[in-house]
Amino acid sequence: MGQRSSIEKLDPDLRKRLVELLADPNVTQQAVADVINAEAGERVVSKSAVNRYAKKMARFAERNKQAREVADLYLEKYGEERQNKLGKIINEQVRMVAFDLLINLEEIKEDETNPEHLADLAFIIQKVSRSIKDLEQAATVNAEREKAIRHDALVEAAAAAEETAKASGLSADAVERIKRQILGL
Repeated sequence: MGQRSSIEKLDPDLRKRLVELLADPNVTQQAVADVINAEAGERVVSKSAVNRYAKKMARFAERNKQAREVADLYLEKYGEERQNKLGKIINEQVRMVAFDLLINLEEIKEDETNPEHLADLAFIIQKVSRSIKDLEQAATVNAEREKAIRHDALVEAAAAAEETAKASGLSADAVERIKRQILGL
């Protein structure tokens, strides 16, 4: 899918170093490029490439933050089901990736005459389709898990109510009606 950036072509250790330098607010992007080029022993990145990569990292960090906020709001509203927190964050991430792919799709469609772009277009369509399928499967699994958790909680509540009702001397018929109401039967 297009040509890899000079940052993506870097040795993994140099890329890790670049990320560390970018995380330091006291280091300018020009200084980052200078350090990476010095450590590589040749000019392998430009300030512009470092700037584009820094913007890409910032967008990714912002999307992660937004996904966490959505998951936290959901948990705040529906309870602390820790098993589902990661699933909800991942679902939001996949939605954002699919959205980004669709944006790239629009850019590629503008240049349909280039065979390389047509291959990119096919690749993006495949990835978006797969992302949507995976997202829907994950959402289904999460919904089933939440339903099972709610059911288990209702069964426990019904058992506790039954025990309390019997201890209070209620008739078997009254106990059964209470249980059925709790379970929604």
